[in-house]
Amino acid sequence: MFRLTKIKMANWSLASKMAKTVVKDGGAAISTKEKKGKKDKPNPCQPSSKTKEEKKKKDVKPAVVIEPDTTPKGEKKDVLGKPMLDAYHPKAVEAAWYDWWEKKDFFHADPKAVLAGKQKAYTMVIPPPNVTGALHLGHALMLAIEDAIMRQKRMKGYQTLWLPGVDHAGIATQSVVEKQIWKKEKKTRHDYGREAFVKKVWDWKDEYGGKINNQFRRYGISVDWKRFAFTLDPTRSKAVTEAFVRMFEKGMIYRATRLVNWSATLKTAISDLEVEHIDLAGKTFLSVPGHDPNKKYEFGVLTHFTYKVKGSDETIEVATTRLETMLGDVAVAVHPNDPRYKHLHGKELVHPFVKDRKVIVITDDILVNMDFGTGAVKITPAHDPNDYACGQRHKLE
Repeated sequence: MFRLTKIKMANWSLASKMAKTVVKDGGAAISTKEKKGKKDKPNPCQPSSKTKEEKKKKDVKPAVVIEPDTTPKGEKKDVLGKPMLDAYHPKAVEAAWYDWWEKKDFFHADPKAVLAGKQKAYTMVIPPPNVTGALHLGHALMLAIEDAIMRQKRMKGYQTLWLPGVDHAGIATQSVVEKQIWKKEKKTRHDYGREAFVKKVWDWKDEYGGKINNQFRRYGISVDWKRFAFTLDPTRSKAVTEAFVRMFEKGMIYRATRLVNWSATLKTAISDLEVEHIDLAGKTFLSVPGHDPNKKYEFGVLTHFTYKVKGSDETIEVATTRLETMLGDVAVAVHPNDPRYKHLHGKELVHPFVKDRKVIVITDDILVNMDFGTGAVKITPAHDPNDYACGQRHKLE
């Protein structure tokens, strides 16, 4: 008889040894080696007595020693004189190749063949990363896809230009550089002056732009380094000026007085995209940039005050959450159907601080809500977008 034994898949390789067993008296199985007087071996179907630590030591493979690449910079790498490694080791495989590609101008676009009609052109501008930071996984994904496209076009016979570059990042770069010089030297950009501070920004660009370029090279992307661009370099700056002049001459852009977002901390105007608007339902305490970070200030509270009607003892009461902006008031708006103020339409008011300022009562059914506050709204066109639009409608200063 044969004895049937269940064997785990992990021990399947040992099953062949069991095939060599012979049946002894009473059906007990012994190996052919046992018949020759050899010592008993452990049953492969029984749990191993070896500890996990012993198994780990047995499974650990010796570390692969990778010798540093000795290829001279810019020279072609010798891959025939060295044995091939058993696995892919990036440092060993990728070393030296990019320097050789760059020295050979493999990625440099030559316009002569295109101008002569011998080749078609294929051009792509790299989305320039901000010079304030470093490349991340998102850049790696984007660049891998773009590089695949460029290499495919190059192999198809196109004259390819993939333009590399970095972006100046505007106010973000200025903010980073300002924080840096304050941290190191306790100075502001005003202490340096315009020209010296601009030089500081360029130094920052050279440092961090250089780090980004090294990352570009580590990715192995096939860009034309001889045409590297920075969004504030002379060529790009001239192109921007030319573009704006052409659009101005065509009437596509024009100059006009507009509201700007003034940063009290940065002491400069910033883009609408860099402003976060917060709607407050009522009294709210918020921290203010440039002030004590541990202190909070009250916002969203209506303050009531009155304007005196010129030539009389009568007053008109207004409510505002920004009392300090009354220094720029040029009018007080009421709803044309509000019976409380009909007798004041067109009347002139007295500004308590600017005596020669002409402040008049106007009617505006777009801006004014009769049921909110006092129903009378102070108008400061230079402060608020809604006030500005009202000022445009009524031709206010």
